[in-house]
Amino acid sequence: MIRVVLLAFVFAGSFLGVSHAQGIPNSTEPLTLSVSPEYPRPYQTVTVSPRSSLLDLSASTVRISVNGTTVYQGSGTQATSVRAGGLGERTTITVSVTDPSGRVYTKQQILRPAEVSLVLEPASTMHPFYQGGGLVASEGRVRLVALADLRSAPGTRLPSSSLVYTWRLGSRVLTDMSGIGKSTFIATAPVRYRNADISVTVTSPDNTLVGEARTLVSAVDPVARIYRNDPLLGPNFDVALTDRFSMSDTETTFRAVGYFFAVPPTFSWTVNKATNGTDKDITVRATGNGQGTARIGLTATEAAARRSADTAVTVDFGRSTGFGFFGL
Repeated sequence: MIRVVLLAFVFAGSFLGVSHAQGIPNSTEPLTLSVSPEYPRPYQTVTVSPRSSLLDLSASTVRISVNGTTVYQGSGTQATSVRAGGLGERTTITVSVTDPSGRVYTKQQILRPAEVSLVLEPASTMHPFYQGGGLVASEGRVRLVALADLRSAPGTRLPSSSLVYTWRLGSRVLTDMSGIGKSTFIATAPVRYRNADISVTVTSPDNTLVGEARTLVSAVDPVARIYRNDPLLGPNFDVALTDRFSMSDTETTFRAVGYFFAVPPTFSWTVNKATNGTDKDITVRATGNGQGTARIGLTATEAAARRSADTAVTVDFGRSTGFGFFGL
């Protein structure tokens, strides 16, 4: 199976929150922080905004500090930009609000960026020397692997086998696929035009570090291609025949390849619209000394799923393709 790193690399961070307010019971939450993005990647700029449904922030003094250094002092809910640290680094954000009566409320959050990426491995058909990435076949099997880098300190990476992986399809938790060390998710892809929203949340054993990744699994239409199959060199998979092909010999063999089917398709060849074989190869021969053309068609079909793909090429025969002196 060809492995393909897909699309999205999504990063996440974890937050440890501690808050207290002077003059009110600890059970209340008069002050909260809005952090966007919620899970920042390493060195990403995040936006921090104080929020409160009990305090009049516009009439209060607001001070925001990062690792003990004040980055904003004023009033209201103005957003402030903060740059997260590297993997495993702690960035402490402290917000202090002094209301008109002199009471002080504080809220603290600790950013510890983590990194999670998803690897998508679709099980779809292609020729064995295909250099591109395999694409998802409708209702085909797909394998997703979560690669997590969670660090308790900049140089201390937690082993993936100790992490807790929670897989989701949309908002639904896939309990059977989730658990400690379950970094792999295997499923059946959706049908065409119905995307599957797959996400994974990765946490440390003590829940102090959190990473998250998300991707859309989308199926593509299958494709059929025709290649020349040289008797000595084999199939020329570098050039797909989709327009015209000039036969320099009296006979030529063509190879059929079906791409992005869930299972190997069956083939049906036609020559000038007449059915002419179901093997993966077809050999055509020119008879007589005249010149002419023939239309070769190919249909690849996955019968169980009622999916097919078509292609065709016009073959010119009986024409000179020589070059150089004296027509050689």
